[in-house]
Amino acid sequence: MLSLFATLLAQPAADEIVALPGWSGALPSKQYSGYLDVGARKFKHLHYWLVEAEENAESAPTVLWLNGGPGCSSLDGFIYEHGPFRTDPSDPTKLVRFEQTWAKLANMLYLEAPVGVGFSWSEDPSDYKTDDDKTAADNLAAVEDFFAAFPHLKSNSFFITGESYAGVYVPTLAEAIVAATKAGTYTGAPLVGIAVGNGCSGTEVGVCGPDRWKYGTQYLLGTSFVAPGLKKQIEAACDFAAASPSSACRALMDSMSEQVGHVNLYNVYGECISGHMQARAESAVTHKVPVTAQGSLGGLGGPDACIDSIAGSAYFNQPAVIEASHVVKQPFEWSTCGNQIHYSSTRPNLPRDTYPGLVEAIRVVIYNGDWDACVPHTDAEAWTEGMGYKVADPFHPWTYKNGTQVAGYAVRYAANNFTFITIKGGRHEVPETAPLQAFEMLRRLIMGEQF
Repeated sequence: MLSLFATLLAQPAADEIVALPGWSGALPSKQYSGYLDVGARKFKHLHYWLVEAEENAESAPTVLWLNGGPGCSSLDGFIYEHGPFRTDPSDPTKLVRFEQTWAKLANMLYLEAPVGVGFSWSEDPSDYKTDDDKTAADNLAAVEDFFAAFPHLKSNSFFITGESYAGVYVPTLAEAIVAATKAGTYTGAPLVGIAVGNGCSGTEVGVCGPDRWKYGTQYLLGTSFVAPGLKKQIEAACDFAAASPSSACRALMDSMSEQVGHVNLYNVYGECISGHMQARAESAVTHKVPVTAQGSLGGLGGPDACIDSIAGSAYFNQPAVIEASHVVKQPFEWSTCGNQIHYSSTRPNLPRDTYPGLVEAIRVVIYNGDWDACVPHTDAEAWTEGMGYKVADPFHPWTYKNGTQVAGYAVRYAANNFTFITIKGGRHEVPETAPLQAFEMLRRLIMGEQF
């Protein structure tokens, strides 16, 4: 009894969410929302939202979720991907139960980072100018502050997950925790593993570096969006081992872009919808903004970057939701990628500089939804294979629904079971379109099972 009483006192009671607008009745499990104050002066206030595990929360692992951008909110993961609710399709100010919530497996911690994203803010506006290394340091401090506030979770396993530009956030935070653990200064829960979905890998490699033309083109050549004749021309003219495309290859890629048209970059088999507010839903059906990253596919065609924040914006911008979640209203409306940051990428090559140490220390799973053209599986396939590890289990299907259905395909390496998997039917934000497969992926990560 004394132990239980001490645990209850340790939890920040003021942060508990007692009810959520749009949901009637008791919450499926306890939830907390508030701020973790980091930085030398504690001026940076990073917003966290904790959804306790729906069963055995005291002994369940903690899973941190980070969305990317840089500049996109991790509440995207909460409301669109694997939180306990999704918005009601007929009224986004109301909530409906989501059965594949990751809170059935773990205590889910959503962190809006870096400071200046979503409801996270600083008393010093200069803090909104940040980079990969500052973000990793702040996230480490936030993790330690979180476990200080919830000390009963410190003895349980800890995992870090995320997608897109969190392909930088996740491994750099893990790297910081591994280093602090070795130095004897880390005060959080023991880090056991990470899972990175459709993630960037640095400024000098992959599609977030100079190689979008290569891996994006290879991905589209594997779809039905490009005419067979044009595919043959591209395959003949483009040297994918080269650092950049030839002029002839570039011209053919422009033709391909025009031919592909305005499909959704983040979900090539879904609709292209963009917008922030419900009132814009009908007028924002298509968003004709081609990718402009370095070495982009170029052209006047597609795919297009379609970000649909209509439902999430309608929900989180309600004054009653802001009050219930104990957040500070920022000088802009919350949206999936609403922020006030000025960000610099400072990590050039994570497969070279960061992943070898992580693979040695913890479990690492790299996953890619195969409906994503933004950070396609062709990219992660290449860099994971390029690590040079001996293959322990070559390319093979992995399953879900009690082994009756193929969830995707996997390669497992001998180095500490380092694993790359695809998730069949997963968009850039995998759990949105492949929730059952994503749930099984997390379960295997937590349980230490192979794919």
